[in-house]
Amino acid sequence: MVLRKLVLALTLLLPAASYAAGPGPYYFIAVQNGAFNFKGGGEQLEESYKALKGMIKLADQQNVKLTLLFTAQYALYIATDTARAAELESWKKSGHEIGAYHQGPETRAWDGYTDLGPEALGRLRKEDRAGKVTPTHRDYARALAKLDPFIKSGCMMDRADKEFLAAAPPYEVCDGLGAQKSGANDYVIAAGKDKRRLNAFHAADKAGIEAAENAFSAMELGAYGAAFKSSPSEFGAFYAWLEFLRRRDPQGLRSRTVANIVDLKLLPEKARLPVNAARGKGKKAGPPLLTPPQAVTQAEAPAGAPKQEIPRLQKVPSLSGSASRVPSGMHDIIQAPVRGGPLRGYCGDGICDAVERARPGRCPRDCGH
Repeated sequence: MVLRKLVLALTLLLPAASYAAGPGPYYFIAVQNGAFNFKGGGEQLEESYKALKGMIKLADQQNVKLTLLFTAQYALYIATDTARAAELESWKKSGHEIGAYHQGPETRAWDGYTDLGPEALGRLRKEDRAGKVTPTHRDYARALAKLDPFIKSGCMMDRADKEFLAAAPPYEVCDGLGAQKSGANDYVIAAGKDKRRLNAFHAADKAGIEAAENAFSAMELGAYGAAFKSSPSEFGAFYAWLEFLRRRDPQGLRSRTVANIVDLKLLPEKARLPVNAARGKGKKAGPPLLTPPQAVTQAEAPAGAPKQEIPRLQKVPSLSGSASRVPSGMHDIIQAPVRGGPLRGYCGDGICDAVERARPGRCPRDCGH
């Protein structure tokens, strides 16, 4: 009887003990959800959302927490549908972080939001903007507040609009920031009084995954950041990265969100000089690149196993023609790949999706030609 009680006690204690994270680097994964504000983008947005749900399902299976970065368009797409809004709440309850994603007017995939006036915007975009009304950072903030009114993290790809950047979230996480562009973060960059930066490596294909694995394996401490787009064209790479992490951290004990790493001070901070001062050009430094955003309250917001081989991830021409940097190659993802089994492709799933229709003859089993 005593032995049985002892065995029972040990059985109850072991699972709790296993949750203590051992030594090694932390890691975080940022998922960028684009605007799809171009001709044909609505269909691709729907397929992106299916990919996003598949990514989150895979992450939940091994207790990995994601930092989900949304554009204003994506935020409204979720918030205006009861079922999608309920799914978002379940993601938040699972520990995933909600953040912001913005592509500025100097990018080819501009999301349409800016504080630049018509004249400045016209010069930047090389087009006539006279008489055109453009939504500002306030409109952007209201859209994001529908998902979470107190967003801390974001990737703001905007070099032209200082006013928009001034209202950005305080924790920045984008691809390739300075010396830490490999994704290996030995410290948090402190830029100004409240701005903090981490770097994430965009591991979108086989070569990217191999580079990420090598960088992560060389780390003893710190935090490794990887970034993916919620695109079926990057789903295979995302799956492969989770498989690598599962071998290193089976229970997801070292997984963190961007806000976790900064708020819990898991890394030391290192101040960085303004760009002009660092380059020694003698120019007067401007104001801090980003300052803390004003909190958008609910009242302000409008109502409403073995190592797997990665499949070939080929670039697919955008259905919009001109928006070549917007995630394309959208496929239908309903179920995650079987753990330990081969990584399945999407041709042959019985669905003639947008990409297969855009490339006649690519998958006759699905499209019949």
